[in-house]
Amino acid sequence: YQPWEKWYTGQGELPRARIGSRIVPTSLSMNAGQTSPPQLISEVELIALMDRNGIGTDATIAQHITTIMDRKYAEKDGNQRFHPTKLGIALVEGYNSMGYQLNKPDLRREMESECNAVAAGRKTRDQILGPVLSKMLECFKIVNAEVHKLDEAVARHFNHLGSDSSQYRVLQA
Repeated sequence: YQPWEKWYTGQGELPRARIGSRIVPTSLSMNAGQTSPPQLISEVELIALMDRNGIGTDATIAQHITTIMDRKYAEKDGNQRFHPTKLGIALVEGYNSMGYQLNKPDLRREMESECNAVAAGRKTRDQILGPVLSKMLECFKIVNAEVHKLDEAVARHFNHLGSDSSQYRVLQA
């Protein structure tokens, strides 16, 4: 998400500008109001977005959604709209602070596009494997080096173990 992605003037979209260009405002006004969160996404809308972004196939999209729910990243309400959980929000904040917007479809879309190119015969497995693995390894190394940012994001949304006088038992794997 870029802060200016959804800016709207009320009279049309903001004009495109290039870095370094100068814009002279013709007026400036301060209006009272408040922001509101975006409407929650429904399962039908999520499937359409996944399809539009080339993520998943008819056979795998349902499993992707099940995984999101099983891992407790989001929950569905009675209107079949997804609500992010504290865990889901913490993960998005943590990864975004590392420079990875893993909640956006870009990385997944790119990988699936490469796999589809192999399936269509436009590329070979060997042509895509190295670059895809390199990108994943780079992501892994940065996340591993900056895991404290993920810890900080989780700590903002969850009580520390034992901080609410409940009895906790830490299990060892």
